Amino acid sequence: MTARSGKRVMTWALTVSLSLTAFLGSQPASAASSKTLTSRVYTALKDSVKYYYQDDQDYSFKTFDWELIGLVNAGEDLTGAKWQDKNELTAFDYWATAIKEEKEPGQLAKLAIALMKNGYDPTNFNGINLLEKIADSQESDGHMGDDQWTIFNHVLSIVALEMYDYDYDREEAAEFLLEHYDDYSKDYYTDDEAFTLHALSFLGDLDGVEEEQTEIIDYLKEKQESDGSFADSPDSTIEAITALVGAGENVLAEPWSKSVEYVLDKQLDDGSFPSAWSDGKTSEMTTEKGLIALSVAKKGTALFDRLTTKEKKELDVYLPQGDHAEGVTIYDGLSNLLKGNEATASKNTYTIKNKQLFVRADVADLAAQDKDVAVLVKVMKGKTLVDTGIVEATSSDVTNLTTGFTLTKGTYTVEVNFWEGLDDKPTVLKDPIIFSVTVK
Repeated sequence: MTARSGKRVMTWALTVSLSLTAFLGSQPASAASSKTLTSRVYTALKDSVKYYYQDDQDYSFKTFDWELIGLVNAGEDLTGAKWQDKNELTAFDYWATAIKEEKEPGQLAKLAIALMKNGYDPTNFNGINLLEKIADSQESDGHMGDDQWTIFNHVLSIVALEMYDYDYDREEAAEFLLEHYDDYSKDYYTDDEAFTLHALSFLGDLDGVEEEQTEIIDYLKEKQESDGSFADSPDSTIEAITALVGAGENVLAEPWSKSVEYVLDKQLDDGSFPSAWSDGKTSEMTTEKGLIALSVAKKGTALFDRLTTKEKKELDVYLPQGDHAEGVTIYDGLSNLLKGNEATASKNTYTIKNKQLFVRADVADLAAQDKDVAVLVKVMKGKTLVDTGIVEATSSDVTNLTTGFTLTKGTYTVEVNFWEGLDDKPTVLKDPIIFSVTVK
């Protein structure tokens, strides 16, 4: 009796033990698989960041555009010393000049997005309002950008304007997008469908947008290959991963985890990525997008998001780096102005001890052209306009114009604008000069 009872107990215990082993063996396998994928993404992202880091500071910022978005999304501080070149300049210092020649809304939008993600105000980037330029480019049918073969520039324009909540005809822009995003697809997969999701995530309050978003996600499920790729292309797969995260999908779970694994398997030893047509070698375009895809997969949050009111207020006005603001002379108080003792700057920031600031602008070259020269000086503290000063020269004999301000302790951004006359829309004679002043 006792023996039989003991046998039943032992048999029952063995059965339970085997059942638990089977259960525990199956459950942790999935969890372990998820943890393994997360770990692989983390490592791959670190390798991708290392690909761009130059220990000798030999950076060529001309090629940095998507990188300004991807690196900061990966947690890098692009204003820090790690990402400065040999002259202690950042990529933003390069683009502050280069952007003045750029007219394409898509490129302007890309930089505007990068500025916002790095804490800069896109409405005052070295005196340029990038968002205004984008909004002004909108055509009567709602289109923005000069896309001929893709919808990318139109989408980027929408994203940049929506992130800042900048005024534009969003209904027309959305209608154009919904009508034309698949113009280039024909009977094969393109990246346009995926990329369109970025704009749709901002436009969900408009008619037809949510339905189209669902259709695109279903379309991506249909087009996903058995190995997780899209069109057997790292580029297309990377684009899909980034867009799907923005649409709220968990790409570290099925069915999208296969796509992440596909991208991870394509990464080269140096952290870069090849394209479908680069013969296994590094493609810079694929690598910059790969960096972004890895960063959003790791964070699990959308690459693009609307700024809160607080975040908008905290955006900094970009200040060009240098020893002084060329074209202006700064004086610390009335006594120094009368004596001609100029203040000196450190990296374009002046420190003054008096509460009186005098700004003298050199206008000799402009006045010599027989133009009525007006100088407008704006003093900002954060986003708040503290004071303005306007002076005008109507004689070619004038060589400089001076404005003065009384300021309390704090740090200010000063912007000097050069206009022809004081009409409602005066002609800009040259780029504004922007610098910082700290009153002790």
